[in-house]
Amino acid sequence: MTEAMTEPLELSKEANAQELLDWFAFNRTHHPVFWDEGRQAWQVFRYDDYLTVSNNPQIFSSDFNEVMPTPPELEMIIGPGTIGALDPPAHGPMRKLVSQAFTPRRMARLEPRIRAVAQELLDAVRGRETIDVVGDLSYALPVIVIAELLGIPSDDRDVFREWVDTLLTNEGLEYPNLPENFQETIAPALQEMTDYLLKQIHAKREAPADDLISGLVQAEQDGRRLTDQEIVNIVALLLTAGHVSSSTLLSNLFLVLEENPGALADLRADRELVPGAVEETLRYRSPFNNIFRFLKEDTDILGPRMTKGQMVIAWSQSANRDPEHFPDPDTFDIRRESGSRHMAFGIGIHHCLGAFLARLEGKVLLELMLEQIESFRIDHGNTLYYEADQLTAKYLPVRVEWS
Repeated sequence: MTEAMTEPLELSKEANAQELLDWFAFNRTHHPVFWDEGRQAWQVFRYDDYLTVSNNPQIFSSDFNEVMPTPPELEMIIGPGTIGALDPPAHGPMRKLVSQAFTPRRMARLEPRIRAVAQELLDAVRGRETIDVVGDLSYALPVIVIAELLGIPSDDRDVFREWVDTLLTNEGLEYPNLPENFQETIAPALQEMTDYLLKQIHAKREAPADDLISGLVQAEQDGRRLTDQEIVNIVALLLTAGHVSSSTLLSNLFLVLEENPGALADLRADRELVPGAVEETLRYRSPFNNIFRFLKEDTDILGPRMTKGQMVIAWSQSANRDPEHFPDPDTFDIRRESGSRHMAFGIGIHHCLGAFLARLEGKVLLELMLEQIESFRIDHGNTLYYEADQLTAKYLPVRVEWS
C-alpha cells in the first residue's frame, strides 16, 4: 500500500494505549504531517518534525492569546506573560529569573531528602499484601518533595491532589479544547489554587526563607523582579505539570517492569542500570502525549503548506517511538544507547522545569523498590486511569512480596 492510496488513520477519543500507538505508527509512516479536519489542527508525528516545532518558536508559538483570549480562570497557568505562554525575546529574561531560584545548593541537597521521604512512605505500607502505588507512593513522594522545596506545608497535599485530579479528570490541561463543564469544575479549582498560592507568596515576601518561593520572590535581573502573577504561574506549573510528570513516571516504573521481567531481573543483578531504566521508562511511557502550538506565519518547513493562525499538535509519544531515532522502538531496552534523547520532557525553551526532580525521584524510588520488594503483581482488573489512553494511572493496586 502506498502513501497515495491511504488516508490518515482516525483516532477515537476513547482510544486505548495500543490503539494510540497504532495510530502513531501508521501516520508516522504514511502521513507524518497532515491537516486533521475534525480537530482543526495539523498533526505531527516524527521525531525530527517534533524538534522543528519545538525549536522554532518564531514560527510555532506557545502564546495563544493572539488567536484565542485566555479565560480568566486559566490566566495563572497560560495567561499573557506567563512562562509557558511566552515566546522569544520575552521568554529568555523570564527563564533567567526563574533559574535563579533553582540554585546548585538547593538541587544538591534534594537526593537525601527524597530518599528519606520515599523510605518513610515504604515503611508506612510495609507488610501490606496490596498497596496502591499511586496513593501510597507515586503521588505522595513528589508532592511532599515539591511542597518542601517550595516552602509550603506538605500537610496540604490532599488539597493539592483534589486540584490535580480535577484538572486531569476534566482534561483541564488540554487547552484550548476546554470541557463543557469548565466553569463548574475546573474554574473553581483553579481559583482556589490561585488564592492559596498568592497567600503563600505574600507570606514569603513578608518573611523570606530558604525555599523556592522565597527564591522566586527575591530573584532579580537588571532591576526586574517577578510579579505575584508570574510566581503563581511558575509554582502552579510545578505543582501540576511538574508533579504529574514525576507521579506518572513512578507509577510507570511498576507497569513497565512487570511487563518486562527480564529488565527487572537485570536491574536486580546490576544497579548501575537504574538510570537507563528511568530514561527508557520516560521514553516508553512518557508522562505527556503532546504539545500544542499555533502558527505565527505561513510556512512549509514541515513539508505541506501551513497557514498563519492554524493549530499544530506535535506528539512527543510518537516521536519517542520513531524507529529512525530509536531502533526497535516498541521494545523496552534499559541499555538503549539513545535513551536519553527522548522527548518526554520536551525540548528547547519550554523544556519541563520538573525534569530534574522527576528523574531523581524515579532513580531513588526504583533503587529502594529493588532493595525492599522481592516481587510484585499488578491487579490490572481494578487499575483505574484518568483517560482511556491509559497514560496516567489514578489507582494502581499492586500485590507485594516484601524482602
